[in-house]
Amino acid sequence: MVLDQYGLTSLDHMTHINNLDTILKYGLQAHNNPYKKRDISNQEVNNRRESREYIYGRKIHEYVPFYFNPRNAMMYRNKDEDIVILAFDKKLLAQDNILFTDRNASTNSVNFYNKLNDLEKINWSLVKSKRWNDKAPIVKQIMMAEVLVYKQVPISFLKGIYVKNEATKAMLMKKYNLASWKIAIEPDLFFQSSSNALYSAA
Repeated sequence: MVLDQYGLTSLDHMTHINNLDTILKYGLQAHNNPYKKRDISNQEVNNRRESREYIYGRKIHEYVPFYFNPRNAMMYRNKDEDIVILAFDKKLLAQDNILFTDRNASTNSVNFYNKLNDLEKINWSLVKSKRWNDKAPIVKQIMMAEVLVYKQVPISFLKGIYVKNEATKAMLMKKYNLASWKIAIEPDLFFQSSSNALYSAA
């Protein structure tokens, strides 16, 4: 499968933990949906996501966004919030009405693609970077390359959940009756050490 050559294990969506009730019930919905309880998006960026992509002519906000690399500037901005990362099956990329980008979808210089062969046009070494403060400004944008799924994503595509710590994992297992193997503790993804001390993006 063409997806295997890029080392993709999942497509990742970050959200506030308060949104899990409705996500697990209704699946992921595009930005302007009636179920969202806590919005973690940047309001300034939101204005730019009202613009339309040039392949299907839809507003970016009409899509559910995923990252190839969730350890990015969006996560760093929300590192003190109760965030979880939802890992969805990479096979979403083979569905209809899917777009992907070579950088943050709200930037002026973004390129949109809808053919799997165009994955080769993404700078994967930069997308998978761990840092950006000591690099050219464009690296910060490229690390936030996105997959955009039109309107909604069924919860059946969910593979697992990344969390910051053991307490969050225990809470999710109890509240949603989730198996332990479905939830992985990965503090580094949230810019935290195992002792919850904040990492630097620099």
